[in-house]
Parts: sequence; structure tokens; C-alpha cells
Amino acid sequence: MEDISQSAVDKAGNVFSATLPDGSLPLGSDHALGVYMDDCRYVSGHRAEGAAGVVRTLDAGGLVHERIDARGDVTLRLAADFAPMLALRGFAPPPAPGAARCEPVAGGLRLHARGRDGVLRSTTVTADPAPDEVDAAGVLRFRGARAIALRYVLEPAPPPPAPAAPHATVEVDDPALQRLLDRARDDLRLLRSSMHGLSYFAAGVPWYVALFGRDSLITALQVLPFAPDMAEQTLRLLARELGTRVDTVREEDPGKVLHELRPGEAAAAGLTPLARYYGTVDATPLWLCLLADHADVAGSLDLFRELRPAAEAMVGWLDGAGDRDGDGLLDYAARAPGGLRNQGWKDSAAGVPDERGRPLEPPVALVEPQGYAIRARRGLARLFERDGDAATAGRLRHAADAHAARLERLWLEDRGFYAIGADGTGRASRALASNQGHLLWARAVAPARARAIRDALMGPDMFSGWGIRTLGAAEAGYDPLSYHLGSVWPHDCALIAAGLREHGFDADFLRVFGGLLDAAAGAADQRLPELFGGQPRGDEAAPVPYPVACRPQAWAAGALPHLGAAALGLVPEGLDGRLTIRRPLLPRGTGAAHVRGLRIAGARVDLRVERGRDGRAVARAAVDGDLDVRVEP
Repeated sequence: MEDISQSAVDKAGNVFSATLPDGSLPLGSDHALGVYMDDCRYVSGHRAEGAAGVVRTLDAGGLVHERIDARGDVTLRLAADFAPMLALRGFAPPPAPGAARCEPVAGGLRLHARGRDGVLRSTTVTADPAPDEVDAAGVLRFRGARAIALRYVLEPAPPPPAPAAPHATVEVDDPALQRLLDRARDDLRLLRSSMHGLSYFAAGVPWYVALFGRDSLITALQVLPFAPDMAEQTLRLLARELGTRVDTVREEDPGKVLHELRPGEAAAAGLTPLARYYGTVDATPLWLCLLADHADVAGSLDLFRELRPAAEAMVGWLDGAGDRDGDGLLDYAARAPGGLRNQGWKDSAAGVPDERGRPLEPPVALVEPQGYAIRARRGLARLFERDGDAATAGRLRHAADAHAARLERLWLEDRGFYAIGADGTGRASRALASNQGHLLWARAVAPARARAIRDALMGPDMFSGWGIRTLGAAEAGYDPLSYHLGSVWPHDCALIAAGLREHGFDADFLRVFGGLLDAAAGAADQRLPELFGGQPRGDEAAPVPYPVACRPQAWAAGALPHLGAAALGLVPEGLDGRLTIRRPLLPRGTGAAHVRGLRIAGARVDLRVERGRDGRAVARAAVDGDLDVRVEP
């Protein structure tokens, strides 16, 4: 994957573009830039010779509009290869040479190709004024200085996007922080995508504009108090795609939530198992966590009752196929050539190392999915109990407690923290990594263990000043610019920070929150990237960027809203008709925050948090509806 750190990106619905900063695209096909729809590249080359500037806008209906300001004669060279993204990334065969054709049409030209799934895809480009000359090599020529309006029609046209519900808004009195929050909000809007009439957050532009179990679920969890409709639709969509059979090539099992689903040719023609792939150990418990948390925001069991068969199938997977060696811990191992070696969020081949820097040998029992499963069972038990099924609730609680006891196999007594995971022999890695921090978010460990995790992750080997590293700086294999072995991932830091807050480590929460805010403020685009370098913070204005990070990326965009909700102390308890504001905090430099339009248990809540004269935050709420709001200082 090439360096895309300076690319310009845009997206509308299922249409997106990633171009060079001036809006152009290299005419050769050996790059991943382009204009895409449903994971297919509809424009792969674009060069406007003689143009003073190009302005491009996208439409969710499969339309692209361009304005070219000409200072003289303009020659526009266009190309389209209709390649699936997975082919460009080397995971699927590329289109056959010469598959794409070009032909003149009235006012422009048409590029088209029939895919291996039998679908004819086309890009029809027309200009106003019409070009003076068109040739079949994809060239439009215009004579004289003028403004040229171009219209690209991408077909087959996508279905209309799912309607969006109103979301809560956040305003702060710190202009710098407001810019960061606005960028995160805009990025999340941009990443909103649709499938089967349901919305979800695509994982990131340009590599992962698709439904991803883990990424879409975590992002929906991050913004749940502000956008509960995204959780509801994501849950329904992933339940629709739930595994139903044993398919070792796709890593599918009954009751298993998928890892990745690509639209278009790659999936329809079966070009690669990765186009519809279930190789993830954590998406299934994360789905259950989101279902339980959504009920507390909605104040209703309606969605649980609707999706109860899917939830029961997922519990069956946790108890069965999710634990292939039968030792009581979730584990994974690729079952076919080409499958992912690692199937947690650190899913690069080297992402789960031992203390010598060597990848753990599968099957691997990774630490954080154990915490997700513990939280999932406990949260689900509450829903069954409220729905009158005390027996199932009791079994789930018993299973959660037993799982929490087995989690202690990954505790490293002499090092004072949890292993990243254990290999197929049961030998635990002794490397210090960030994964264990998710146990805090999952509320899966006792207070003494929580304090030990805090001590390990907030020490100098792990906390860079900008965020928490994925791997300790003193560990074998540490590389601050690696993908998972020393870099900093904002979503990882946000989940850990929320967990620190959950356990009362407010000062550490604010350190992590502040580091990420500074990292975002130092970026040219005022956004948190997917990841950045883990070098120690010095006098630099921003951390070292990672060259092929997605921009924007969903769970990075969701990190600041997630941290904001944690800082404000939002604890929705809608099933009890209550919203608790627990120990509200404000980040440094912020004197007041105003949240408008929270929807909890059918009521609307406007919340204002201000810093008092003693420095402590004070919360006041205005409620429209039947909801009890409690503030715990």
C-alpha cells in the first residue's frame, strides 16, 4: 500500500474518492487512488492538462460533479479499470487486460467493463460545454479559456442511502477543541454507509470502505449516547449476515459475526474468501456488548426481543466453536490458506508477539476478547432477566464468572500485568502490550488487577505522551512506526481511557485524553488518524504520521466522542428510567460543554457541564420526557 498521507478524500454514501491533493489521479493502474462505488474503482486516471484548477463533489446516488477552470486549451485524460479494492490490495485477481472499454457518446465518453460476476459497470462522462474533440483512448479536448462542468454517472446506480435520525450535538467554549469535535462529527457522517437499507460506519477511506464487524461495532459503541440509531441499524445488519454454517475457507461458523463484507464483484464472483470473511474472534462478543448497551440507551427490550434468536446463536458460538481447544478461553487459528493469522484487532501477521518478538503460534487465546465475552454475558443476562427468563440469566452470569476466573491464566504474577495472549500450548507471552487495557473497559477484572493494568500502561514504556503504545518500548520487536508493535492507535487509547475512568483513575484518563487532543490539534487536517508513531513526545507539534493510515478512519473518528461521553460521566440506565451523570470532568482549557438532543429512554436531555470556581465540573440537565437524571459528584 502506497503512502496516502497527503491524499485528498471525500465520500457520499457508498461513493468515495481518494486523489492526489490537486484532484488528479495517476494514469497508470499501479496505485489505489481513484473514484469508487461499492468497492469498485470507477475512475482510475484523471489528468487535466492546461487546467487552472479542479473542484469535485460526490453524490450518494452515483453522480460525480466536476468544475475545471481553463486558462487556455484543456486536455482531459481519463481512465477506468473497474478493479475491486481487494484486487488492488493483492487479495484478489486483477481484471483481465483490456477488460475496460471506452467509447464516445454525445457530449463526452463512456468507460465500461463487464465484471466476472456478469455485471456491466460503467462511467459516463459528459461536459458542458461539450468537448471539441473526443477520442476512444479516454481523451476530451476543449479549446479556449472557460469553465467546464463535467458530470460522471456511475452505474449501476446504488440504492438510496438509509435515512439518518437526528443526533445529539456537542458545543464547548474552547474553539480549538470545538474544531476537533466538529472534524470527528463530519468524518463520522462521511463514513456512514448503507447496505440492505441499513446504515453502518464503513471502517475507513480508502482501504476499508466496507462493513467490518469489529470496526463498525466499536464505532457504534463509541457514539452510542449521541447516535443510537447507528447502533440499532448496525446490529440488525450484522445479525442479517450472521454465520449459519461451517465453512472453513471463509472461517464461518453458526452464530459467528463476520469480519468483513465487501460489496460488488469480489464477493459476488467468489474471487477471494476475504470478500465475505468471518475470521474474527472478537466481533461476536462485541455485538452482544452493543446490544446490551443499546437497551440502556433506548430504555426498551424491543430490539433485544427482535434479535434474540441471533443473540442466542452467538452465545452458542462463545460456548462452542469460539473455544476450539475446549479450555474455556476464546481462541483462533486460521483454518485455510490465506486466512488471517491473527484475528483480534491487532490482525497483522506480527501483531501478537511473545517476549522474544516472535508471533505467537496459533491457536491463540488473546486477552481482550475474554474481557468482551465477560462483559457480553453479564450485559445479556440483565436483558434476559428483565424479559422474564431468570434461568438463562443465571446461566449467563455463571458462565461470565467462570470465564473471569479462567482469565487469570493470562496473569503474569512476576511482571504484574496480563499477557497479550497465550499460544496453542498454553504458554503466555510475557510481552507488555496495550491489549489488557480493554479489560478495564469491559469491567472484567477486580480492582487490584485494574490498578496493576493502570500502572503498567501509564508507565514510560507504554505512554508516549501522545497516547498509549501498542507494545512497550523495552520489548523485543518494538518499532514505533510499526503497524501494531509500538505505534499508537487512538481507538485503543480511548477504550483504555474509558476503562481508566470506569475504575476511578480520573487523572490518568485526563492524561490520555489530553495527549490525543494534542495529537489531533497538531495534525494538518485536525483529525485523529487511524494510528501514528509511538516515539516519545518531545518538542514536536504532532506525532509522526503513519504513511498508509486511513483518513478518515471510523474508530479513530469515534475516539473523541467516546472520550467526551466518558469525561461528562454519561451513564445511560434507560431500562431503569434513569440517566446518571457520574463525576463529570472537563479537559484542560475547557470551561463549559453543552450537549443538546441526547435521547435516553424516549426522553430528550440537554446537558450543560461547567467548571466551577473550585475547578470542579458541575452538571445541570433539562429533560423533556419521563426520565430521572441523577448527578453523582
